[in-house]
Amino acid sequence: MQEDRLPPPEWCYHEPDHPGMDFDAIAPSYDRNMQRFRDIQGEIEEILSFLEIKPHHSLLEIGTGTGEFALAAARRCARVYAIDISPGMLQYAREKSQGQGISNISFLVGGFLTYHHHDGPLDAIVSQIAMHHLPDFWKQIALLNIASMLRPGGRLCLRDIVYSFDPGDYERQIERFISKTMEKAGPGFAQSMTSHINKEFSTMDWIMRGLIERAGFVIEREEQKEGFLGLYLCKKI
Repeated sequence: MQEDRLPPPEWCYHEPDHPGMDFDAIAPSYDRNMQRFRDIQGEIEEILSFLEIKPHHSLLEIGTGTGEFALAAARRCARVYAIDISPGMLQYAREKSQGQGISNISFLVGGFLTYHHHDGPLDAIVSQIAMHHLPDFWKQIALLNIASMLRPGGRLCLRDIVYSFDPGDYERQIERFISKTMEKAGPGFAQSMTSHINKEFSTMDWIMRGLIERAGFVIEREEQKEGFLGLYLCKKI
């Protein structure tokens, strides 16, 4: 169960060095900001319904953030493993868990490339708005690692910022999306989205689809919203 402590090889992508937000610093305000932009509770219920979680199941969330999904999942299954590369986010999530009296979650520092599960095959793995921190090659390695931790028939839910718009219209599409972000969540979040687009590693929808399938999954359901948000509900073959 515990994350590996041996340092990864020097050539391995170092997840804590990602070019995005300082998640330790924004942990206290993260929930409030995300709720202005996303229907968090609706997303949680949608994912839990697809995963068909049973009371005896075990689940891993990669990039748990402040733990909103992990807390909801822990009420429905035997064990949740919630990992994140941000100690600040994990501490905030741990405090929320303690405040709600939830004790069947293991909060661990780890990422897509460094966490290796040792408690037997998992029934489900979830990751939301996190894989874009990895360049595409390392996305593929991450998905192979995910597949190795799931039982046959186990389910993966992946939600991330994925580009499904026509690249020939990219300037208008990006400006439109940033403007909508400004309207919904304010200038701070719009600036974060601007930084995401010019620095981080979101990929095209057809690339993400291929990465998932090459890792040994069948995509049972796929949704693309506003050209920028992708949802992939998958089963391990």
